Amino acid sequence: MGVARAVVFAGVSFLPAVLVGIFAFMAMGGPDQDWADWMWLPCYIVPGTLIGAAGMYGWKTSADVDLE
Repeated sequence: MGVARAVVFAGVSFLPAVLVGIFAFMAMGGPDQDWADWMWLPCYIVPGTLIGAAGMYGWKTSADVDLE
């Protein structure tokens, strides 16, 4: 059950993570800047971290559901 919950949490967090990455990209200079090493932060690291954190949260939380 933990794997399924982790996949769902990560899938649901995809769009908000991309939006946060776009906001960070615009705050750091946006398309006016040349592609450089610092672009890894808003384009890959921020969304990846948020999606990974949501997946880990889904994996670690326990659902105490009684199935009767």
